Amino acid sequence: MKKGEFDGKVVLITGAASGLGRAASVRFAREGARVCLADINSAGLDETARIIANAGGRCTQYAGDLGQPSSCTDAVRTAIGSFGRLDVLCNVAGILRFHALADVTAEDWQMLFAANVTAPFFMTQAAMPHLVAASGNVINVASTAAFIGQSYTAPYAATKAALLSLTKSLAMEFIKSPVRINAIAPGGMMTEMVQGLVFPEGADTDMILRYCGFRPPNTPEDIVEPMIFLASDRARAVHGACYTADNGITAG
Repeated sequence: MKKGEFDGKVVLITGAASGLGRAASVRFAREGARVCLADINSAGLDETARIIANAGGRCTQYAGDLGQPSSCTDAVRTAIGSFGRLDVLCNVAGILRFHALADVTAEDWQMLFAANVTAPFFMTQAAMPHLVAASGNVINVASTAAFIGQSYTAPYAATKAALLSLTKSLAMEFIKSPVRINAIAPGGMMTEMVQGLVFPEGADTDMILRYCGFRPPNTPEDIVEPMIFLASDRARAVHGACYTADNGITAG
């Protein structure tokens, strides 16, 4: 593998078994990083690891439910145990569900917050001492749902707004340290996460079209490019920011 921008660095990526997490893992490896893959889907992790190995990259993996704080600690321990340091944490893993208000159960609410808020929080908590030591950084994957109201996604949107606030609050808490903490907010993106999802019965199509945008959905690779920038030393002035990559959905 050719020398890359992340040679000598270690990147931990959640949601690495598929979609954006897999695309980011492969790209960071191609840029020279040693990558720790984390996800609940062990078979998907094996496939991502195979792709990286075939490209000449190095990785380790951790399979567990990151909605459990102890699993977050174990994932970070895996990265440190395998590679001795941690430079970048990418909190990519997440869950999307469409619900009408009346259909949301307590289990739905708790599942979404566990995956989309609890996991990034405790991953960051576990990783932070190592990131500060390495002058590293965190990238949280938010969503345009953090900025605009989107019908039938109220619990999901609430988690992404919470994640954005978490990003900014932690950025201020660590403003005097060398670490950087940022977010990226994709719009529609064709990944395994959205395949098979259905809108509630009787959903108003006009309400859905309001946040679909005029341009085609992004591919994961479209979003990886700004992630690479945010994680790199080229973005040394970027802290507490949210990079919106949504094909203009939130522009007007």
